[in-house]
Amino acid sequence: MRCVVALSFVAFACDPVADGPTPRPDVSHHSPAESPEHEPTPPPSEGTPPTLETSHEAADAAAAADPALLLRDADIPWDDNPVMQRLGRVAATMTESEYSSGLSVNEQRGIYKFDCSGMVYWVLRKAAPKAASALAYKLAQRPLARDIYRRIAATPPERPRNGWQRLSRVGDLRPGDVVAWIRPKIIRSPNTGHVGFVVLPPLPVHGYSNAHLIRFADSTSLLHDRDTRVNRNGFGLGTILLVSDPESGAPIAYGWVGLKWRAFETDIALGRPVD
Repeated sequence: MRCVVALSFVAFACDPVADGPTPRPDVSHHSPAESPEHEPTPPPSEGTPPTLETSHEAADAAAAADPALLLRDADIPWDDNPVMQRLGRVAATMTESEYSSGLSVNEQRGIYKFDCSGMVYWVLRKAAPKAASALAYKLAQRPLARDIYRRIAATPPERPRNGWQRLSRVGDLRPGDVVAWIRPKIIRSPNTGHVGFVVLPPLPVHGYSNAHLIRFADSTSLLHDRDTRVNRNGFGLGTILLVSDPESGAPIAYGWVGLKWRAFETDIALGRPVD
């Protein structure tokens, strides 16, 4: 059986036979989380943008061909709030990182080894302890991506509670906010989902009222679009896509490599730590 969301540039498949590549323009799917990945591998990332300065005309032409270029890491507000400050410290001091189901951090040496939920939980314990405490409430182990999604989703919209404010609309995201989703059912994997932090305001996709590119900080072994992880995994930055309901603005699907491959429907929660 196949389910299709009414959005002309994205087809959301709901059958196992749709795991392979599809013609452009497509978006990617993948949701690594707390255990080794067992999902289809998206096309390789194209790496980070060139660092050499170009003319305004050339920059405009490049951005028209690849809108993700408009999400510039030089514009990231690392001092915007405690979460962003902690992420900025990791980015500035990191000498070694690895995607790992365990959690091993040595800030003095710049070593950060964790999976996506381990990274989010560690950052929040440092920057937003009330929000972190709520994630671990009544759990026998540290929270996984599924647990983070459930905590945020259970928070009344626009009404902060237990260190969290749930956001209803993708367009309301801002740096330091959390995006967590549940593994789509058609993906056969023991993973529970994926989670990470927004580091730049969402970039609307030209021509579509319900699609945004998101610059995302996470820990993963599979690269996003325009990813900073070159020949490595673990902590880094990449660009994903979030597709929202045209009427409500609520997220309904994600694309792992932005506009470069396909996207998949799943349950997605948007949360803001409000310690």
